[in-house]
Amino acid sequence: MLKRVKDEKTQSAQSAARVIVEKRGEIEKINLRLQKLLDSFLDGIIDRETYVTEKAKGMSQKKTLEEQSAALSAGRANWLELFRKWILAAKNAGKIAVSDSLQEKRVLALEVFGSNLVLDCKKARGSCVKP
Repeated sequence: MLKRVKDEKTQSAQSAARVIVEKRGEIEKINLRLQKLLDSFLDGIIDRETYVTEKAKGMSQKKTLEEQSAALSAGRANWLELFRKWILAAKNAGKIAVSDSLQEKRVLALEVFGSNLVLDCKKARGSCVKP
């Protein structure tokens, strides 16, 4: 299962890299369009009002693409890392449950249930914490 998570992580990273490259290409196209728009304004081909509205549209599109690109590069596969940790915890839970170490059991219970454990009839009970 960990191998599948690793494969998914590399595939996700490659997919995100392709999308980032596409978005950078679109940003370059917008930069060229904005430069042509500026040249047209300076040459007197278009009036100031048209220039300002078109520039605002182009800058808005550019900013949106830059934010999407930054979001993709920052948080590519965060969910996969959480999933990997969950798999490792589940894998170790069986070994810890059988062992005699109360400290390990306590740490596992805190990991699974958080600090919301209740002692009921000499048994620790709790509801799982959403990650």
